[in-house]
Amino acid sequence: MLTAAVLAALAVCAWPARGSRGSADAAGRFEPVGSSASGGSWWRWHARVSDRVLRRHRPPWVADLAEVTAVGLAAGLDLPSAVSVAARSPGIEAAAPWLGPRIVASASSGGAVLVLEPEPDALSSQDRHDLRVLEAAWRLTEEAGAASSVVTAAAAESIRARRAAGDRAGVVAAGPRASMWLLSALPVAGPLAALLVGLTPGRLYGTGPAQAAAAVGLLLTALGWSWSRGLLRRALRAGRTDGSVG
Repeated sequence: MLTAAVLAALAVCAWPARGSRGSADAAGRFEPVGSSASGGSWWRWHARVSDRVLRRHRPPWVADLAEVTAVGLAAGLDLPSAVSVAARSPGIEAAAPWLGPRIVASASSGGAVLVLEPEPDALSSQDRHDLRVLEAAWRLTEEAGAASSVVTAAAAESIRARRAAGDRAGVVAAGPRASMWLLSALPVAGPLAALLVGLTPGRLYGTGPAQAAAAVGLLLTALGWSWSRGLLRRALRAGRTDGSVG
């Protein structure tokens, strides 16, 4: 029973959050040559985590693209030319080397609005959302006749504001996340503390009531972890508005 409780608690704690599925498309694919199946799996997991962290903390290059494009539009360039010039900026070219060829392909297709989104694995979820904001701004200029340079600059400001709000939310959630880890680790620290005073796990959990108490404790810990993670996910969920002003 105790083993089943341990496995259930680990399964609940390791289960991916519902809101984290969107960032899984940014996962890298790296596997060393000659590695075993288990070693390859570990390296793939490590590459996915590292790539996800790097993408999450990468500067908002889409906002830089929009700002440089807005300058080109204000100077009198058309949209494909302005975006093409912006894509050759060193920072943007380093962050999105696929952008230049994608602009040429989108412009040659004859569409009214440039579509910049590449294959799924080339973008994080944040970058994908930022590009959708920028494309929506360009669609507004085509359909409503708004000034393209002004709308593009406004899109850049919106992207930066959203990123700043996300960073502030991450800072606010750091304390609750640390509390989750600490409170979840306390029950696991019990057997380790018992070893320090000479009690082996066999002596500590050798009786039926002790095993039942440990199983209940692990299940309650897993339940608390899942409940706390749900609270954080709902608290960090983006707010919605009905468009009314009041």
